[in-house]
Amino acid sequence: MSSTQPPGRSGTTMRAISFAVLLVTVAGIGLYLDRNREVYDKLWVIPVWSVLPLFFLGLLTLATNGLYLKIFARKFDLKLRAREWFGLAAVTAMGNYLTPLSGGLMARAAYLKHRHEFPYSRFLVMLAANYLIAFAVIGVAGTIAMLTRFGTGGFSWMVFLLFAATALAMPLVLLLPCGREVSDCRVLRFIQSALAGMDVIRRDGALLWKLVALTLWNVSIGAALYFTAFRTIGVPVPFGLALLIHLLTSYTVLLNITPGNLGVQEIITTVAAALLGAGAETGLLAALIVRAVTILCAFALGPFFSYLLSKELMASGAASSSGTEGSH
Repeated sequence: MSSTQPPGRSGTTMRAISFAVLLVTVAGIGLYLDRNREVYDKLWVIPVWSVLPLFFLGLLTLATNGLYLKIFARKFDLKLRAREWFGLAAVTAMGNYLTPLSGGLMARAAYLKHRHEFPYSRFLVMLAANYLIAFAVIGVAGTIAMLTRFGTGGFSWMVFLLFAATALAMPLVLLLPCGREVSDCRVLRFIQSALAGMDVIRRDGALLWKLVALTLWNVSIGAALYFTAFRTIGVPVPFGLALLIHLLTSYTVLLNITPGNLGVQEIITTVAAALLGAGAETGLLAALIVRAVTILCAFALGPFFSYLLSKELMASGAASSSGTEGSH
């Protein structure tokens, strides 16, 4: 797994690019809010109590991500306890904000490796298959959702074609050979890992439907987050529109440039809201609210579970060392 190797010159360059993009995007959003004070002022009149449903939905997102890990890991005979699968989801979310290029995922992979001897290669297989299933669901759900808006002012051919292309690309990816490495290209190696993971899943129909159901549930929670965020700022939108905005925003996982996609996700949400008729200003406000809630959830739980799992990891390492010494 290349992402676990010590960073060299390319790693330093990527961190520099990440920092530069973060500065530019955050500065751009800040400048926009400064020049549109009426938009900025709306954030400060939001009742605190209205954040509670959003916080609950944020917790549901973490729990769903954790369950996905638990169910998939069980296929490889790895039984994770509740504090592990939920805790790793929280630590991953926090870690992704602390470091660029999905540092939280690296921490999760390291924990599974050192605590359960779960190979990095197998973790990559799980992760890649997760992306494949997620984008298959995003493509199909987005295409159907856009078709329901056909003939209305909220229909966009560009958005429709993006979802349709995603839905069609997933079956084509499955046709690629998965028995050997096809290239030294990192993207193609990732696709190979995804195919290996899907090969495991296809042999277990029950597992496949569990993962698809969890993905649909996660998409629904994400849509509910945006739906609630729009209502919080006094601009209610149909649930279908909130769903489409969330689905479009999901593509930002492919652009993991800044820590937690800070700035990038907000820009994509703003553009998506403008394209679909919700308005750029309200889209940005909703994006900032969703961002605030996800950060709150991550940092409310991340430090606690980071301490808990680190303590458990050290205890496991100490027990392993003493057992090795006792065998000599």
